[in-house]
Amino acid sequence: MFKDTDRAKCDQLFDRYYKGRKFSRTLYRDLVRAHVAAGHRVLDAGCGRYLEFSRELPEGAEVFGIDLEPSLDTRNQNSPFGIRADLEHIPFASNQFDLVISRSVIEHLHDPATVFKEFHRILKPGGKVIFSTPNKYDYVSIIASLTPYSWHRRLASETLQVSEDDVFPTLYRANTRSALRKHLGSAGFEERMLDAINHYPVYLMFSPTLFRLGIVYERITSLNLLKWLRGTLLCVFEKTYRPTSSVDQKQEKAAGLVMNP
Repeated sequence: MFKDTDRAKCDQLFDRYYKGRKFSRTLYRDLVRAHVAAGHRVLDAGCGRYLEFSRELPEGAEVFGIDLEPSLDTRNQNSPFGIRADLEHIPFASNQFDLVISRSVIEHLHDPATVFKEFHRILKPGGKVIFSTPNKYDYVSIIASLTPYSWHRRLASETLQVSEDDVFPTLYRANTRSALRKHLGSAGFEERMLDAINHYPVYLMFSPTLFRLGIVYERITSLNLLKWLRGTLLCVFEKTYRPTSSVDQKQEKAAGLVMNP
């Protein structure tokens, strides 16, 4: 679909303007690692079929990856453990986890409010959620919302060099700072960090001309006044204390929720 020569020119532009800078994936990884300690129980929500990021977490943490991916390996004998389940119905009892992490998942949720309530339920008091998700107001998100999924799927596959099977429909139902504050606050979380960060124009790597325009956009939105247009939302929210009621406990028992996979 795209010329290799154009990709090579974009790679050169990246080296000129962005080499050595940290972007969303690395910033997310650093943030998660700063919150993980030996003995912690961590849930990687939307871990993907290969649990790639789950395997990068420090040794000593007990990691569970949850996803609906049919090919997810759930026969793991050691951490990280793969669990095939819906985030709206997480198969763990309350107050079991120290940390819930999620990257590039929130934008796909049909009912983020319910998912956030589930995160709050399974976290211990003082437990945290760490998210990295696209900003609804970023130009990439706007284009994805206005174009057919088949077109977006092909473009994302070509530019990110991933399988089309790893590109999913986007809904952006909690992908602004105000929406995250609203939904997570209603679920019982308190904000600890909510930042909007820029990214290099990765989706424009097929055209040197468009890539240059993307660089200009990135520079403009680096101004604090236009922070709300930046590409990625990175946040940390903490569970406020709320004892599990006897009603919650009875409902969990009836639902067959368990502590181990």
